[in-house]
Amino acid sequence: MHKTVKLALAATAAAIATATGVTAASAAPAARPAASGTEYIQVMSASVAPGSASAIARGVFTAAGRARLGEAKVGTITFPGGTIVLSHRPGRSTSRFYPGGCLSVISQSGSYQVVRGTGRYAGLSGHGTYQLSLEIVAARASGHCSAAKPPLAQQELLRLSGPVQR
Repeated sequence: MHKTVKLALAATAAAIATATGVTAASAAPAARPAASGTEYIQVMSASVAPGSASAIARGVFTAAGRARLGEAKVGTITFPGGTIVLSHRPGRSTSRFYPGGCLSVISQSGSYQVVRGTGRYAGLSGHGTYQLSLEIVAARASGHCSAAKPPLAQQELLRLSGPVQR
């Protein structure tokens, strides 16, 4: 399960990038977002494979994008017109394993900081806190929960909030 937790934490970093908030593309030209305020981001994934997750930002900016999940403490959110890169620092973490169902339930809080933006997000700065909730159902091998096999199911919810400014 350690590798899965690493992936989840990397997802956190990528998703945190969304927390900087950016305007999503639409049929009409996008208006320049407000200069500063609080941004709320939610990132969701139900995939057991590494990759990107859906991200929605609201607050100072409204954005729909993809958070790229990786194994580093730095992640990228891609929005129409540019990207946002941020780093995260994990804080308190709890985990619980239920062997009867091969279920792991993980919760983690922490902080993030915007590292940089590209394109229309160049010059963006911000920071804040996050809360990660992750549930994983492990595969079985010979009647026992297996960390060597890919999980059968995984759901991740990441919520971020904090001030942003241009």
